[in-house]
Amino acid sequence: MGKFWRRTADAEGKAQLQEVPLDQVRITAPTVIYLSGFLTNNNRPGYVAGSIKSMEVLLKDGFPKLPPIYGWSHTSLRNLFNLARYNSHPSKRSSDAGFDIAAAVLMPLVAKDFSRDKKGNVTGTPLPLDEAKKNLRNVTFFGYSAGSIVAQEAYNAQLKMMKKIGYAEKDARAALNEVVLIAPGVVSRYTKETDRFTTLFLVASNDRMMRAKNLIWRPLSAIYNKFAKRIANKNGLVIRPLSDTSVIVNAPVRATDYQWQYDENGNRTEKKYFQLLYPKWLHRRSYHELPHYITRDESNNSFANIAYYALVNAINRKDRIAPLDLLKPAPATAETAAYQAKIAAAIKPAKK
Repeated sequence: MGKFWRRTADAEGKAQLQEVPLDQVRITAPTVIYLSGFLTNNNRPGYVAGSIKSMEVLLKDGFPKLPPIYGWSHTSLRNLFNLARYNSHPSKRSSDAGFDIAAAVLMPLVAKDFSRDKKGNVTGTPLPLDEAKKNLRNVTFFGYSAGSIVAQEAYNAQLKMMKKIGYAEKDARAALNEVVLIAPGVVSRYTKETDRFTTLFLVASNDRMMRAKNLIWRPLSAIYNKFAKRIANKNGLVIRPLSDTSVIVNAPVRATDYQWQYDENGNRTEKKYFQLLYPKWLHRRSYHELPHYITRDESNNSFANIAYYALVNAINRKDRIAPLDLLKPAPATAETAAYQAKIAAAIKPAKK
């Protein structure tokens, strides 16, 4: 069974990692749920703490007080088999992790007196649809790499459970559109996930993990990705709506293992290195590392600041948000004019 975690402070103010039992997860305010890559397992607390800290560091400039941030860890590397099974049946497949996340995070927001027994049987009384929608706006999933699949499994599990307790399918789907998913380094089958959560798919055109997945699971869409890669390599950034609830952001990333940190005046302060997924002796790059996707360094790659603003906008939303609105700078200032121009130039019409 996977686990939820939070970073808290001890009596001396030092950060510590704390496991949160599934039945004690409480979403009562805008909250970020970090669903991590396949290496972040229960027996690697350092990876778990690092994943949550990456969200804290990313969001520190946007909030005087950080919102609640939960991190999810996978049971073990055996979870990779579950991920492969999802990509074989994306329209209905959910592992135990998907049901656990949905039952802990989402179902209490849409049902009164919800419970789920050890056999997976669920009970509860559906809340009024408007109330369920309002509650679900408090949930922002950040699903990196394998976490993008777990997020989709949670969607499938949630839809099944909502229908079992009495929701009409159209109402359940409408309610789940209120949840935001930001999916960098996505390895799920995103062309089959376009009417689920309100979703921002971030795909590096030279991400070797994503391209390998496409060759296995989606040969037709791999052709599209080759086309998208040519566009991105020429223009730097392509943003294309996939549906009313989903947008794909495509750009190449650099073969670097660092990004610059800046102070409040925009001056460079530190060259921050990060660990590469492939060992250096391979003399190859995966281009799949999370820092490529969440960098705030505009000199690094075209994804710069996109994940940051998407998270800020998702956390601050009061109503259902359009996926393109997740990309707006919040707040817009003179310093964000270049970012706004970058985004405006990159938006392409939806494919017919």
